[in-house]
Amino acid sequence: MIKYAAAVLVMLLIFLNTGCSSAPEKQYRVTRYLDLANTWTARGDRKRQEQKLDIALSNYNTAYKYAHLRNDLELMGILQLKKAMVYILLDKPDNASQFIEHARQLQVFEGAELSLSIKALEAKQAFEQGETQRASAYADELSAAYEGNIEKQIYYRWLSWMYTKNSLLPWEQMNQDLTQLELLKSKGDLNNIEVLSFVVYHNALWRVDHQAPETKQAIEQAIVHFSELELTNRVRDCYGLAARFYRQRGEIEKAHYFSKRQQRLSDSINVSNSSE
Repeated sequence: MIKYAAAVLVMLLIFLNTGCSSAPEKQYRVTRYLDLANTWTARGDRKRQEQKLDIALSNYNTAYKYAHLRNDLELMGILQLKKAMVYILLDKPDNASQFIEHARQLQVFEGAELSLSIKALEAKQAFEQGETQRASAYADELSAAYEGNIEKQIYYRWLSWMYTKNSLLPWEQMNQDLTQLELLKSKGDLNNIEVLSFVVYHNALWRVDHQAPETKQAIEQAIVHFSELELTNRVRDCYGLAARFYRQRGEIEKAHYFSKRQQRLSDSINVSNSSE
């Protein structure tokens, strides 16, 4: 009886040890490549926002390498489209078309869900090629497709306005959109800070272009926003808007001051770029 009890105890200890030792080793989903791909994608996004496009491309290529090693079809497609976006900015439409086609093949042949992302790049490409009506139509389709997503719906609505270069901008709607995005940010629910950056900058730009109400506040808001993100190139651009705004108003001393601030930031950016 004692031997039987001892045997049972030994077996119990074996099962317990097996359970304790094996549980932490059960890795059903490995994310090493995914983590690396996301890290390099974020670096590429940052460099693209800083307008350091060659570095952005290099970072996206590295991110793609890890996405490919993981065989993450959707992320591979998104990275191809991000590279296409950079080539659009570099005014290399043939290269952009090549990467858009790569993404489309992932969708057609392997079922990667990229249709809306592809349409977004096609809209940008159409706009750069002077096909503003087609670009605006695509943006309107995307805004409608994202009806349940406030953030993306606003983004594509503003893209449509940008593509049409509408001289009768709905300032009240713009204020509402900006308020909604700021609210999402304050609650920690904003998924993509680039959406807010796009809206904040174009709110200031369009108000300067149209000499609209609340232009001074829009410029100040944009300067604060981009300063917090340490996007010096955009802060520089905002000082350029301020200089133009005050020049339009005949406030030459203020215009001269903000023009000098713009130039000093440009000089600082050039020094920083040369040291990288």
